[in-house]
Amino acid sequence: MSITVTPLSSSSSGNSVLVTAGGSGILIDCGISVSKLRQGLERAGVSPSCIKGILITHEHDDHIRSAALVSENYSIPVYAEERTMIAVKKRTGLKGGFYFRGTSSFSLAGMEIRPFVTPHDAVYPVGYSVSAAGRRFVYATDIGWFSPSVTDAMSGADGVMIESNHDVDMLLNGSYPKYLKQRILSQRGHLSNASCAEAVMSIMDSGTRKFILGHLSEHNNTEQLAFETTVEALGKRGAEYGKDYILKIAPLKEAGEGIEL
Repeated sequence: MSITVTPLSSSSSGNSVLVTAGGSGILIDCGISVSKLRQGLERAGVSPSCIKGILITHEHDDHIRSAALVSENYSIPVYAEERTMIAVKKRTGLKGGFYFRGTSSFSLAGMEIRPFVTPHDAVYPVGYSVSAAGRRFVYATDIGWFSPSVTDAMSGADGVMIESNHDVDMLLNGSYPKYLKQRILSQRGHLSNASCAEAVMSIMDSGTRKFILGHLSEHNNTEQLAFETTVEALGKRGAEYGKDYILKIAPLKEAGEGIEL
């Protein structure tokens, strides 16, 4: 049995990632419309009945927009850290759900779920380490910097999805107001392409060979910039794309191809 990771959408406007193993699946975040989610699952060949839970990273709208509707329509339980769950219910009207405290681990859909703290401006943001049958996938977007908790969680993983949110020059020279630029650039904001490339080099040193870059800004980044920044950095270390590692960009507005770990 392997783990398959399929980004259904990953951008500043909506995020959701499908993780499947042994015929069952989970969603990490649910910030896209119900129809878009359904289309993504159909493209991945997965029925909503196979989804056993929705894991929420934090309460920002682009991560929870349809969580309550999807949970109600398809009888899929929502899981979140206790403080995040309170915030999600206030924002969405979600009823029910399960919460964990801090970084307590738990089992879901035959997978071991280990939350870890991430640096972002939310009430209690987390990333997730998902393990099954000796394989491990780690997800962390919306991170202001590559913090020790994120570093430790990603070390030695079989595959990771990490944020490559913005190109610093595009952001600074763009139309965003000053306060928003400062927020994005802060240690509780979002990871730049250059910082992501440095993080990927560190993760690769621990043995990881499969990477997905996600949560690209629609206004301050391009897929080409994000991809080339990381490939160039790894190339300077002597790592060859397609031979020494696999690197994918999570599509901004539609489901991408799955990566098997």
